[in-house]
Amino acid sequence: MNGSRLVSQDRLTYALFDFTQGSPVSDPNNPKIHVGKAASVLIDELGIDPLTILKRADLPSGLLQGDGSRISLDAYYRLLTAVTDEADDPHLALKLGDASGIDYFDPAFFAAMCSPNMNVAAQRMADYKRRVSPFRLDVRTGDRDTTIVFRAAGGHALHPTQSLTEIVFLVNFMRRATRQRIVPNSVAFPFNPPDLAAYEAHFGCVILRKSAATVTVHAQDAALPFVTHNDEIWALFEPQLRRDSPISRKSPLTTRARVAHCLNEFLPSGRASVEDVARELAMSKRTLQRRLAEDGTTWLEALNDAREALAKHYLTTTDFGATQISFLLGFEDPNSFYRAFRRWEGASPEHWRNQTRMQPHKSGIGTDGGHIGTSRE
Repeated sequence: MNGSRLVSQDRLTYALFDFTQGSPVSDPNNPKIHVGKAASVLIDELGIDPLTILKRADLPSGLLQGDGSRISLDAYYRLLTAVTDEADDPHLALKLGDASGIDYFDPAFFAAMCSPNMNVAAQRMADYKRRVSPFRLDVRTGDRDTTIVFRAAGGHALHPTQSLTEIVFLVNFMRRATRQRIVPNSVAFPFNPPDLAAYEAHFGCVILRKSAATVTVHAQDAALPFVTHNDEIWALFEPQLRRDSPISRKSPLTTRARVAHCLNEFLPSGRASVEDVARELAMSKRTLQRRLAEDGTTWLEALNDAREALAKHYLTTTDFGATQISFLLGFEDPNSFYRAFRRWEGASPEHWRNQTRMQPHKSGIGTDGGHIGTSRE
């Protein structure tokens, strides 16, 4: 399966309304934003004619066709304004920020769902935005609360609908992931929402006026364990990546395979240390390393095997670029991923993807320590 649509339930508005598709921002002072299939799907779901939107925004009629196009921040905001005006709905952001449905496999959302709590999830979303868009999440954690500020890089202003949608999404996401109705300490915007009472009822708190879109939650709420990260997120993957049973100390799998299972989940959330995996498997670091040695491998080899297997999976089942894949594999930057992949395959990720897609098979990930197998239905 090519592309990034892995399941079709409802929709994931976080990925769609951001409209960006993982293209690095080369110049923060003059950012270009990729728009394409995701924006087109969202506009269709709103019951709006895409051509009407593009005409209202003074943008080319073919902008959203094919692989999409890169446009200026000003053009992007015109597109958002056209969507907002054409929808003519004061509750638009409440609908766009719904985190209950998943349609597109979005790397930031997936990484966040793999995280143990909102503190980690917010940092992962912030890292992703920093890599691929001119937008930022500033995450400030403290003993009493966690504050998340949504802003644009380079001092650019934010579009009001985008600001509302982002904060609505963050609160909805936290509620979904913890399965509790988290009520923020405070929510603030540099403007009044179009239906203030409706938004205050949704958040459960008074909305303040501040210079930036901001949400603050109690420290204990931000640290609440995510109860979805062990089940829901794996429906995003193809069957060979789904785990047949939870990892436990009684698992019949080898230690190498159990480590691979752990890393499948931990890598997207940015956790790639031997200490993290040992803690999850309820053993000490030394015990884990000893058992891996008994399986004929080392921690570093297990980590590289998991990264290589996942990299191949992303390359064959999605259209993600190196920036997105490096993020999901826990690399600091795309160059580190490029170097690692060349060591594994002797080719660049793009060349390997092109060659593999010309072959009559697709790669999958099994439970034998993360190695690739081949299958075709």
